[in-house]
Amino acid sequence: MASAVEAVHGLLNAWRSRPTTDWMVTVAILGAHWLLVALTGRGDIFGAAGREQRLQIYTTGATIVALIGSFVTAAIAQYASATGRRMRVLRTAPHLASQFRRNWVSILSATLLISAACLLAIALDTTETDPGGVHWAVEGALLFGAVRAYRLLWLFNAVIQATDRDLAESHQGTTQSSPAGR
Repeated sequence: MASAVEAVHGLLNAWRSRPTTDWMVTVAILGAHWLLVALTGRGDIFGAAGREQRLQIYTTGATIVALIGSFVTAAIAQYASATGRRMRVLRTAPHLASQFRRNWVSILSATLLISAACLLAIALDTTETDPGGVHWAVEGALLFGAVRAYRLLWLFNAVIQATDRDLAESHQGTTQSSPAGR
């Protein structure tokens, strides 16, 4: 049991330090879905929808991803402005700092890429049946966003935990050094 936990821990650490793995996961899921549709002729969710419905999906996707991008920007600001000991370590320790920067940049760039793919699809999806397969590109972009969302949640959690622990630590130090805390 301990070796399984260690294996999962090692896999998560490898995933955290390599944002490019999100691309591989996306390609694997999208490829499996495309193969399922090609073999069975069923399950093409976006392809089965009419053009107007696909355009609504593209527009909604671009809007949601833009909103998420604003949250990412706020989180980066929180990360950059936090001053506690743990946050300093996250920003300055060579391995951690580069890992966090790569992850933040990968998430921010993903929001731009996904929004661009959705907006470009609006211009390119011009027929009722989408014979060019534009909807597959949007499905891939949205899947990529879903995979990156997990990374975003991990980063938010890491920043919030470090900030909360730093705050609790500084509060304990203040309480112990004040006359009321003695």
